[in-house]
Amino acid sequence: MNFTRFKLSIALKAATVLFSFGGVILACAFSSADGYHPWGTRLLYFTQLSNIWIGAICLCILLCNAFGKRGGRASVKPWMYTLKFIFTVSIALTGIIFCGLLAPFADDSYNAWSFYSIFNHAVVPVLALVDFYVDPYPLVFKRRNILYSAMPPFVYFILCIILNVLNVDFGKGEPYPYIFLNFKTKAGFFGIVASDPYPIVGSFYWLLVCFAVIIGVAYLLYRLHPSTMGARRKSKD
Repeated sequence: MNFTRFKLSIALKAATVLFSFGGVILACAFSSADGYHPWGTRLLYFTQLSNIWIGAICLCILLCNAFGKRGGRASVKPWMYTLKFIFTVSIALTGIIFCGLLAPFADDSYNAWSFYSIFNHAVVPVLALVDFYVDPYPLVFKRRNILYSAMPPFVYFILCIILNVLNVDFGKGEPYPYIFLNFKTKAGFFGIVASDPYPIVGSFYWLLVCFAVIIGVAYLLYRLHPSTMGARRKSKD
């Protein structure tokens, strides 16, 4: 085992736990200042959920290393790293959507660049992605794990549809968390409506884009991971 990489990975996981949970707690604490009422509505957003997921699995692995039997490392189960892969894709999606779609077009009411928003949308995704490649744990990838990575966002989108139909307030007086998950626009779910300056596109097409990004990110992580690249090199020898 490469102990230098192992120690670095432990530090990255600890930082992921700190910034993910810390960012979520601070986002809830400052919810009123950001216009979210009550504070618990913040937990209906994929940003907070994906941070909780990646923070929880990193904490679980850290605890297994610290207190597990048989030398710690051996007590970490393969399914934990399968979940870590799935949740790494989710937190990467959070960072990509925020930096590429939400933040550039956000108005002042969104408070996109608050320090806790940067924790959850930028710092944690970077930490999780770096740790994914630094961790020396011998991952055994299966192609179906790429499809599994789409399950958390898929379940979340279904939940949003249900809550939207029920007119549940996501904290700002609107029954949707993100504008592209507003199923009650003029375009509805499948339509496209001409509008100035941009056409209004139905949520279905946004979901297709999101799932394309999810599968693309999962595939890249799978293809570029040292375990996968090492297996390909051995197959050529």
